[in-house]
Amino acid sequence: MNAKYVAKKPKSPPPLSIADLAKMDNVLKGKEPPAALGSLKSTHSFSRLGSKGDFKLDSVIKQVKAGEDFRSWNFPGAEPIVRGLPGKESGRISRDEVRRTKGAGGISKASRPDWADTIYHPRVSVGDVRPTLRSLKGNVVKPHYVFGNDDRQPFFPSGYPWQCIGRVFAWTDPSNPNWSWSGSGALVTHNTILTAGHVAPWGSNPWMVLFVPAYFNGSSTVGPTVYSYVESYWGYNTNDTVSAWDYCVMKLYDPLGDSLGWFGSKTYDDGWNDGDYWTLVGYPGAIANAQQPSWQGGISFHDTDGDGDAEELETNNGDSSPGDSGGPFFAWWADGWPYIVGEVSGQEEEYQFPFSTEDNNIAAAGSPMVDLIIWAINNWP
Repeated sequence: MNAKYVAKKPKSPPPLSIADLAKMDNVLKGKEPPAALGSLKSTHSFSRLGSKGDFKLDSVIKQVKAGEDFRSWNFPGAEPIVRGLPGKESGRISRDEVRRTKGAGGISKASRPDWADTIYHPRVSVGDVRPTLRSLKGNVVKPHYVFGNDDRQPFFPSGYPWQCIGRVFAWTDPSNPNWSWSGSGALVTHNTILTAGHVAPWGSNPWMVLFVPAYFNGSSTVGPTVYSYVESYWGYNTNDTVSAWDYCVMKLYDPLGDSLGWFGSKTYDDGWNDGDYWTLVGYPGAIANAQQPSWQGGISFHDTDGDGDAEELETNNGDSSPGDSGGPFFAWWADGWPYIVGEVSGQEEEYQFPFSTEDNNIAAAGSPMVDLIIWAINNWP
C-alpha cells in the first residue's frame, strides 16, 4: 500500500497565487526613461586587441576620404578592432568564501525606478513573422520549432520588471563579429546580472559578453543604444558539472539597474512545491527565433534535489529549451516585489520505480544563488 502523500508546510510565506495576480492592475506612468541611458560607456565603444599600455590612438588613426555627409577613419595594424568592450576578469569562488559574505543567508532586495510602469500582465506579441511557406502541392506549411504543446508565448517587454530581463550574448573570440552563443539573464543589482554558469565563456582569453535588457527584434525596447558589456563574472568552483550550482553573476560596465531597476531573490522553500506560482522568461530559439522574449506563467516545481545547500528545482510543466538558459523563475510577493528563486539550467531524464522515466526541466536554486548575489552587492558597489 502506498504511503499517503503529505505536503510540507512552508517555512516562509508563499508568493501570490495566479488568482491574486489576476486581480492586480498594471500601473502606467507614461514617463520617459532617464537621460543617463543616452550616455552609456558601452554605447559606440570599440577596443583594439593586443595594444600596449602606452598605445596612443592619434598615432595610428588615419582619415579616409569618403562622402561629403560622413567621415571615415582607418586603424592600420595587425591587431584586430573589436566593436565592444572585452571583459577584464573572471573566476571561480568557493562556497565557504561566499557564505562568509556580510548579509549572506538572507534575501536580496528588489528595486523599481520611479519613472517605470509596473506591469503584472505583459503584452503578448505576434511573434516572429516569417514569409509563408508552401509545399510542392501549394499547401501552406507552417514552420514548427517545438513538438508537442508549448505554453510559452512571445511578448513585448516593457515596464518593470520585464525590462530587467534580457538576452546575453557570449564571445569566446571578441575579434569575431559573430557571437559564440546566447542565453538569458536578469538584473539583480544596479550593476549585476544573474545567468546560468554554462552561459559564461569559461576558459576564453580574451572574452566578451553583451547584455541587452528587454531585447526585442534586435535592440532594447527602452532604446536602441541601451545595452552593456560585461566587465567581469564569477561563479562557483564546480566547473558547471552540477546543475544545482549552475549560476553566475556578471558585473556590467554600465549600471543599467540604476535606470531600469532589478529583481530581488529568495531561497526556495520546498513547502512551495506544487504551487503554480512561478513565471519563466527567456530567449529560446524555439520561440520567435530568440528575437523576442517568451514567458510562461503558472509553473510549479514538484520536487527538489539538494547538493549541499544548493538545489535543483524540478518542473514538468515549465517549458524551456536552448536559449532559455539563465532565464529567471520568479514570482510576486505580498510586499509588492518580484523575487527570483532559480534560473534555467537544463533538463534531465529521471528514473521512476519500477520501469519508467520522468522528463524534468531543472532550475538551479538554493541559498548559494542568493548569497552569490549578496557577494556581488558587497564586492561590486
